[in-house]
Amino acid sequence: MTESNEAQNMHKQMDEMNKMLLRVISHLARSTDGQTSLVLRDLTQISSTMAALKHSMTGYLSTYERQVGALVGVGSAINSSLGLKRVLEMVMDSLIALMGAERGLLMLREPNGELKVRVARGGDREDLAQEIFSISKTVVQQVAETGNAILTTNAQDDPRFGRQVSVAAYRLRSILCSPLKIKDNLIGVIYVDNRAHTGIFGNNDLSLISAFSNQAAVAIDNASLFDDLQESNAELQIAYQATLEGWVRALDLRDKETEGHTQRVTTLTQRLAQAMGVDEDALLHITRGALLHDIGKMAIPDGILLKPGSLTDEERAQIQKHPIYAYEMLSPIKFLHPALDIPYCHHEKWDGSGYPRGLKGEEIPFAARIFSVVDVWDALISNRPYRKGLPPSEIRTLIQKDSGSHFDPKVVDTFLRLENLAV
Repeated sequence: MTESNEAQNMHKQMDEMNKMLLRVISHLARSTDGQTSLVLRDLTQISSTMAALKHSMTGYLSTYERQVGALVGVGSAINSSLGLKRVLEMVMDSLIALMGAERGLLMLREPNGELKVRVARGGDREDLAQEIFSISKTVVQQVAETGNAILTTNAQDDPRFGRQVSVAAYRLRSILCSPLKIKDNLIGVIYVDNRAHTGIFGNNDLSLISAFSNQAAVAIDNASLFDDLQESNAELQIAYQATLEGWVRALDLRDKETEGHTQRVTTLTQRLAQAMGVDEDALLHITRGALLHDIGKMAIPDGILLKPGSLTDEERAQIQKHPIYAYEMLSPIKFLHPALDIPYCHHEKWDGSGYPRGLKGEEIPFAARIFSVVDVWDALISNRPYRKGLPPSEIRTLIQKDSGSHFDPKVVDTFLRLENLAV
C-alpha cells in the first residue's frame, strides 16, 4: 500500500471515529447525571483535536499529491523524446508547482562556462522577462560556485543577503535555489522565489529540491542529447541529399540528351504520389528513388549509352541491366534501402512483360508503379535530337491505352486527373 493510500485510509478512519464521538456526546448530553459534564467536556475536546488533525492530514495529503505529481512529471520528461525547450518548461513548471512558488528561473551552463537563462516562468506558466531576475544572480552564482542548495525563509533578515540592496528593494522573502548536476558536473541552476509570504519554503524542502534537481538534470541532459542527435541527423540528411543531387548532375553531364529529365520526373512523381495519399515519410523515399532512377546507367559504357544510331540486341540487353546495376550500387547504402523500389523496378510492367525481373501487377512496388507513368510521360513530351516531343493530348491517349498492360490502372486514373501536366 502506498503512502498516499495509507493517508487516505487514516482520513476515513478519523471520520468514522469522529462520528462515533459525536453520537456518544449527543447521547450523554441528554443524560441528567451531573457526572457527565466532565466527560462531555473531554469528549468535545477530543472531537476538536481530531477535527484539527483531520485538517492537518488533508493539507499533508494535498502537499504530498502535489509533490508526487511534480516528481512524476520530471520522470516523464526523462523518458520522453521531447526537445530541450519543452523539457526545460516542464521542469520549471513542475518545480514551481512542487514548491508553491510565485515564479522560477532555470539557467544552463554554456560551453564558455557562463550561466545563461533558458527559461523564466510564473506560477500560471506564463513566460517572464529574464531581466526581472537580475537581482537573483548573486544567489545563483553562490550556488554555482559552491555546488550546494540555498534556502532562505526570510531573505529580508538573512545575513547572507544583508548587503544585497536588490533583495531588499524587491522585497524577496522566500528563496530556494539548487544546482543541476550530472556526475558531479554542474550543468545549470534552478531557482524559485516568493515575494508575498515569509517562510513558504521549509528546511525539508532542501532535500526535496535536491531529489527533484537530480531527476531534472537527467531529463535536461537527455533532452540536450536528443537535440544534438536531431541536429546531427538533419546535417547528415543535408549531406545525403547533396550527394544524391551530385550523382544526378554527374549523370546529366554525361548524357546531355536527357539533361533536366531527372528533376522534372522527380517533381511530377511527388505530385502524383501526394495525389494518391502517400504520407510524408514515404514521399521522402519516393523522392530519393526518383532522383536515382537512372543511376545504374553510370555503369553503361559510353559507346552504348551515347550511341547515336540504333542499338543491337546485345547493346539493348546491356542497357536493360541498368536497374540491376542501380540495385548493386545502392543496396549497400543502408539509408537508401527504402528508396530502392524505383531504381530497381521502374521498368517492370503491369502485365509482367517488363524487366529486369518480370514482376506482374501488385508484385511491382507501389512507388515504381507511380514512377513508371511519370517516366514515360516525360520521355514522350520532351524533345530529343532525333525527334520532337509529342503533344500532351496524344500522350494522354497512349498512356490510357497502356493502362492495364504497361501501367497500373489506378495510377493512370489519378495521373490523368492531375492539372498542368504539360508544365
